[in-house]
Amino acid sequence: MNNNVYKYPKTGHLPTSKSVANDDKIVSQATLDHLQSGIEIICSEKMDGGNVTFMRDAFYARSLDSGTHSWDTRAKQLHAEIAHEIPPLWRISGESMLARRSVGYDNLPGVYMVFGIWDETNTLLSWDDMNDYAEMLNLPVVPLLYRGTSFKDAITAWEKQKDDEVSEGFVLRDAERIAYTEFDQKVAKWVRFNHVRTRADWRHRTDFSLNTFSIN
Repeated sequence: MNNNVYKYPKTGHLPTSKSVANDDKIVSQATLDHLQSGIEIICSEKMDGGNVTFMRDAFYARSLDSGTHSWDTRAKQLHAEIAHEIPPLWRISGESMLARRSVGYDNLPGVYMVFGIWDETNTLLSWDDMNDYAEMLNLPVVPLLYRGTSFKDAITAWEKQKDDEVSEGFVLRDAERIAYTEFDQKVAKWVRFNHVRTRADWRHRTDFSLNTFSIN
């Protein structure tokens, strides 16, 4: 695709994930081997929001032709305020958190929470570089649950801090830079059972409930 307008890669499920749909995939053994190889891994909370990408000259949801929904209004306003600070061809991936979906949140640090930043080479920044750049833009990052080299500790970090009433699940990733073409080899997720708990017509409604925020 031109101009680095890429759809966010689909994240494969860990074998123990509780909600795997027919069109989902389980990560390969090679991915599991990589995450268990002693590299530094990150376990972050999988937030129940809307996947939205910020670029200098673009704003789009996970589906490139999906348009802007009413629950993305605040995220779009934020994008307009900071877009000029995003380097050309870079992409910021995050969760649009205005709407209260299957998980409700209170006192969130922002209406848009970053979980990945891609540079002009279509490479996902390291966790540290992502945090540094997000801080420069005054954008909050999704909660970190574990950082270290133990795969076992990483996959149990969520259940030690969260449960399926307050959290959708977690994402594991290699802490270092990840090329777009290697994403499925270095990133995995775990999702709670029956993670979508909204009404069937939720996406067609405009009277949805809102999360609350610690900022105005």
